[in-house]
Amino acid sequence: MRHREKKTCPVRTCRGCGTKKPQQELLRLSLQDGQLVVDIDRSLPGRGLYCCDDEQCRKRLEKNKKVLKRAFRLKV
Repeated sequence: MRHREKKTCPVRTCRGCGTKKPQQELLRLSLQDGQLVVDIDRSLPGRGLYCCDDEQCRKRLEKNKKVLKRAFRLKV
């Protein structure tokens, strides 16, 4: 008997609030010229991070410089 494997979608952690959700439910943010940019097509080069599509969550993320530095591997 063959086992059918379920297709699983990747799970990512929101860097604003810390909840884990499927990748399709989160926004991918990328750092372009020192600015956080929403990566709609998920194709911008470089490192990215994921955040909920919630204004409060994004504001919390933008305020927390330590998380941004760690996520994008920036020097202190």
